[in-house]
Amino acid sequence: MRQKRYILLYKSYLIGFLFIFIAALIIFNLFYIQNYSEGYKKYVIEKTIRTNLIKAKRGNIYAADSSILAMSVIRYDIHIDFRSISEKLFQENVYSLCNSLENLFKKPKLFFYKKFQSEKKKRNRYFLLAKNLDYPHFKILRNFPIFNKGQIRGGFIVEKKICRIHTLENIGKRTLGYDDHRGKAGLEGAFSKYLKGKDGKRLEQRISSNIWKPLKSENDVNPEDGRDVYSTIDIYLQDIAYHALLQELSVSQAHHGCVILMDVKTGEIPAMINLEKTKKNTYEDLRNFAVWEGTEPGSTFKTMSILAALEDKKIDVNMIVNTKGGVMILRGKKIRDSHYNGYVEMNPKQILERSSNVGIAKIIYENYKENPEKFIKHLQKWKLDRKIGIDIPGESMPFIPKPGGKNWSSITLPWMTFGYNIKLTPLQILTFYNAIANQGKMVKPLFIREIKYHGKSIKKYTKPIIMNPSIAKKYSLIQVQNMLEGVVKNGTAKKYYNPEYPYAGKTGTTQLNYWIKGKPLSYNSSFVGYFPAKNPKYSCIVVISKPEKGYYGIEVAVPVFDKIAKSIYPRIGRRIFLKKKNNQKDLLNKIMESKYFFIDKWIMPNVVSVPGKEIIPLLENRGFHIQYEGIGKVIYQSVQPGKKLKKNQIIFLKLEE
Repeated sequence: MRQKRYILLYKSYLIGFLFIFIAALIIFNLFYIQNYSEGYKKYVIEKTIRTNLIKAKRGNIYAADSSILAMSVIRYDIHIDFRSISEKLFQENVYSLCNSLENLFKKPKLFFYKKFQSEKKKRNRYFLLAKNLDYPHFKILRNFPIFNKGQIRGGFIVEKKICRIHTLENIGKRTLGYDDHRGKAGLEGAFSKYLKGKDGKRLEQRISSNIWKPLKSENDVNPEDGRDVYSTIDIYLQDIAYHALLQELSVSQAHHGCVILMDVKTGEIPAMINLEKTKKNTYEDLRNFAVWEGTEPGSTFKTMSILAALEDKKIDVNMIVNTKGGVMILRGKKIRDSHYNGYVEMNPKQILERSSNVGIAKIIYENYKENPEKFIKHLQKWKLDRKIGIDIPGESMPFIPKPGGKNWSSITLPWMTFGYNIKLTPLQILTFYNAIANQGKMVKPLFIREIKYHGKSIKKYTKPIIMNPSIAKKYSLIQVQNMLEGVVKNGTAKKYYNPEYPYAGKTGTTQLNYWIKGKPLSYNSSFVGYFPAKNPKYSCIVVISKPEKGYYGIEVAVPVFDKIAKSIYPRIGRRIFLKKKNNQKDLLNKIMESKYFFIDKWIMPNVVSVPGKEIIPLLENRGFHIQYEGIGKVIYQSVQPGKKLKKNQIIFLKLEE
C-alpha cells in the first residue's frame, strides 16, 4: 500500500517538474524573442506588415483645343482561385455563371463550362479569366454567380492597374510617345517629369493571404497627381495630315513617310505624322522619322546654296549661268540635271525653279572653291550643323562636312550644293524654311503651350524661342521667297499651281544607296514650303521614303502637301481676314453644348452616335469622370439618357468607327 503511494507521489512530482520545465521553456523563449531575436521579429513583421507604394496618377496630355490626347485609366485583371470555391457552390452555380459569361464576353457557354470543370479538377488557384477590363464590365462581372461571394468563398481575385491610353490611336501615336520599359519617346517622354507626379507610400497589415489592410502611420505619404500638359497638337490638322500622307503612301507603295506642320510665327507644331509599312502591308506610326531620321536632303538644300550666294553677293537675279546642256564633268565625276528640258542658259531663279544640279554646282563651286570655309560658315550661322534641341527625345545630329576633314574631298563642295554628302532631319530642314517664311527669324519648334496642376497654370510657353533673329538680309530673303513661289508657278511643282491656293516651296528627290554597286536605286521624295505664299501662316514638309510607284518630289510628295494646304486654306482665311468679336473656342463650346446637352446639365443626354472627340471634353468640362474604350462615335453609354447625374460621377463610353 505504502509502495503504491510512493509511486503515485513520484509520478505527480515528475508531472509537476515537466509542467515547470515547459513553463520555464516558454518564459525563456518569450524573453529571448523579446530581447534578443531581432531577426525573428523582423521576419514576422515583414510577413505581416509592409510599406506599399501607391502609384501617382499620371497627368493628361491635351490637344490645342483642350481635347484629351492621352490619359490614365484603371483596368482590371480577373483571376479565379478554384481551390477557394467549395464543391457544392461550384456545382450548383457553374452553369448559370457560364450563361452570364457568354453574354458578357460573347463566347459559347460550353467553352467556359469545360474550361472551369478542368481547372477545378486541377485545383488551379490563379486561373486568368479576363485582362484589361474597364470599370463598367468589372462591375457587372463581380455580381455574377459564385463571383458575388468575393475572394474568400467565390475565388474572385481582382488585380487593379493603371493603363495609359491614347485617344487618337494611330494618328500621331509616336508623336505622343511613351515612358515605360521601352524608354522615353514623344511628348510622354519629353515631359515625363511633369506628367508622372510623385508616388506615395502607406503602411499595411496582412489580414489574409492576399488581403492587406491600411494602417495609420506618421510615415504615410499621399501620392501627388502628375501635371497636365497642354500640347500644340491640333486634332483637326493632325487628321488632315494623317489621311493625306496615308493615301499617298498606299498609292506609291512607299516604305515610310512623314509630315510636319509648323506655325510660321510661333514655331508651334500643330501636326506631326509618321507612318511606316508593316509586314501586313498596313501603315502604322512606329518610329518618329520626322525627328530621328537624318538623310541627304537632295534638292531642298539648293535653297540654302542660293541664299548663301545671295548673301555674299556672288550672284544677282539677272546673271546668266551656262548649264552646258544639263551635264557637267568635274574631277572625273558627272553631274547631271534630272529635270533637263533643253535649257542651256538660266538665271539663278530659273535654276532653283527647274532644280538644275549643274546650275547650282557651277554657281557655288566657281565662287567658293578657293575658300569653301566661307560657304560652310553660312550653314553654321543657320545652325544646320547642330541639333535644334527640341524637347522630344531622339533628335539626330546633323552632318555637315568641314574643309580639311576626313569627309572632305575635291568634289564634296559641288555635291553639297544639291544636297548630297550632308545629312539633315525633316524637322531641321523645315525649321530653316520656316525662317524664310518668317522674314528671316528662325524660331525653335514648340510642342506644348502650358502645364497645369488641378486646373491652375504653373508654366506657360507663350513666346517664341528665337534661335536666330535674322538668318539673312532682307533683300536676299525677298529674292529667295520669289524663287520659291516660282518653283510652284513655273518650275518643278507647276502641275499643282492654283492661284486660289498659292503656296511656295521646293521639291526634292534624293537617290539612296547610290554608292552600292549592283543594288537597285531607291529614292527619298520631298517637298518643303509654306502657305499662303504671301503672309504665310504655316510651313510644312513632306518626306516619302522608298516609293515603288514614282519617285520625283512632284509625283509623290507635292500631292500630299497640296491636299494639306487646300484643306487648311479655308480655316486660314477665316483666321486672317475675319474680325472675331467672340472667342472662337467659347462659341464652339456653346454650339456643341446646345447640340448635345439638355437644359439641365445634371441630366444625362443621349450621346450615342456622337463623335467621342467632341463629347468627351464637354462631359469632362462639366465635372464628370469619363472612361472609354475605342475610337470614333459613341455606341454605348453606361448612364442612360435622362438619368440624374452626380458631381464627379464616372461615365463609361464605348466608341467605334
